[in-house]
Amino acid sequence: MLAERYFPTGSRANKALAAFFKNFDNFFTLKPLRWFALWTALVAGNNITLHLDDRWFYWSWSSFSLYLLFLLILIPLIDYRLRSRFDFVSELKSITDYFTCFVYATILILVGSNPMMISLNTLKFSAPYILFFLAGILTWSIHYNNDNHEQISKKDMYSPLLIIIALSFTASLLGFVNDDPMVSTIAAVYLPFPLVALVFPVAFRHLQRSRNYVVFIPAMFLSMRFPWFLFFLIPLFLLSRHYYYFTTGKIYPSFKVDTPDHTQP
Repeated sequence: MLAERYFPTGSRANKALAAFFKNFDNFFTLKPLRWFALWTALVAGNNITLHLDDRWFYWSWSSFSLYLLFLLILIPLIDYRLRSRFDFVSELKSITDYFTCFVYATILILVGSNPMMISLNTLKFSAPYILFFLAGILTWSIHYNNDNHEQISKKDMYSPLLIIIALSFTASLLGFVNDDPMVSTIAAVYLPFPLVALVFPVAFRHLQRSRNYVVFIPAMFLSMRFPWFLFFLIPLFLLSRHYYYFTTGKIYPSFKVDTPDHTQP
């Protein structure tokens, strides 16, 4: 990141910019990093509706709608209120937790597809997207504390990683059956990341990549159909990186995974 080079931690300019970015503290209490996943789920739902109307649409600026804009603003606020009461993604332990996540992912995708236009085909095409977003939720539910160099046990990761792989594979297969190149490709491109985390010696970087790309891949693929979506993703990404760098000294979010980790055979 250029800011890291030109405004190193401890410099006078860095301290001045840190004071400026402190003004965003209240904004970041809303947990805007969660918005990447929420926005992607909503746009994925809208993608289903437009796909059923025109399977070949691509890079369509007309895909923007006031309805979707309203959702992109409203849903993150509702999510913040729900999260303040219970964070059901933080730890999945029971069938109830998984069912709650299933319902939540289904609602996001169907609301994004516009309930006024829901049909049996919409439900059919939604299935692989819901499965993939469940894989994403499960990926983020695998916890580790890299700052404290806490070891993660391979045996603790086997079950969730196997489920993630099964969900991703099924999502890709169903997308292929539905002749939906979007979700079938998204899930297929993501599949190697949890596979590496499962097969290779345990390492934080494998889990970090799985987490990062389960959001990045669908967001970027959907942007190829919804180019205006980039105007939501890129500013939030850049603001977040600079906010966390100038206020904490850490570059986050980041696709860089060269942080110290532990491996074990």
